[in-house]
Amino acid sequence: MPKFWGLATEIIDLGVVAELCPHCEQIMPCLLRSVCRGHYACFVKTTGPTIERSCLCTGCHKPFLGEHWRYAAVLPIGEARALPPEDLLARTNPVLAERIQLRELVRALGGDRHFAVAYEQLEQMRPGALRSGLLRQLLAWDRLPEVQRTVLAEQVAARARAWQFSRQLAPAFPDYTFSVAALVAALVMGPVFLWIPGARSWLWGGATVIAGLVAAWLVGHAIYIRRVRQWTRQTLIPEARDANISLACLLEVVDDVPGSRLGLMEDLWPMKVQLETIRGVLTSAGIRRPTAAPP
Repeated sequence: MPKFWGLATEIIDLGVVAELCPHCEQIMPCLLRSVCRGHYACFVKTTGPTIERSCLCTGCHKPFLGEHWRYAAVLPIGEARALPPEDLLARTNPVLAERIQLRELVRALGGDRHFAVAYEQLEQMRPGALRSGLLRQLLAWDRLPEVQRTVLAEQVAARARAWQFSRQLAPAFPDYTFSVAALVAALVMGPVFLWIPGARSWLWGGATVIAGLVAAWLVGHAIYIRRVRQWTRQTLIPEARDANISLACLLEVVDDVPGSRLGLMEDLWPMKVQLETIRGVLTSAGIRRPTAAPP
């Protein structure tokens, strides 16, 4: 729970995933954990929190670094205990499961440099509908004509690069912190309403407090939206242009972030919440949607 003042630490146990432990070198059930540290004033976050992510192997009981975006789901401890290891792997870490299942195919097509590069790029993306769709097409590589292979490889590369680029930009995305202007609005609106005749009763007094809070939220939200639009114009667009990143593909990979509890812990979640604001700025700048991958 946030403190009244100062630094606060919050530890969140998300659940269990299957992961390859780097210590015992086995696929084991692991506890996925998030540790958030942030500064608070009057129970209000004043700075963006520092988030540390880790996994705890239930076999050797040693921790190691973990990234939440690599997992499709997390399961409660009781549910995870009742599942066979292969089911836990398929439900929580399909990327690792696919890697094991596709070793023979990768070995058979390993002589095709374009397939090897596309598969390696796709493997670095987070699990989700976007990655699954591209993977299904990649598995039919040996049945595709050369032209479709080229198009598919380009689309995988564009989305993989957009995914990596979005994760690099995520720490610089504007935080929704309680602004000074919003605080001023809250302090000013309440006393102003109290000068209204009849506002000194308990009923009207409560209404003035609510009005002050609403005014503070509206001012803070308007300022935040303005910061997001400014960040999109001054940071996102020029840096994507310099890095030769398709902004249309970036919209697609950010939109693929799940709305589950696991998605809420991702660095890209604030960007997804403001995706329509970002899309509006990009649309006004003439950014088009990406073309669909070949069936």
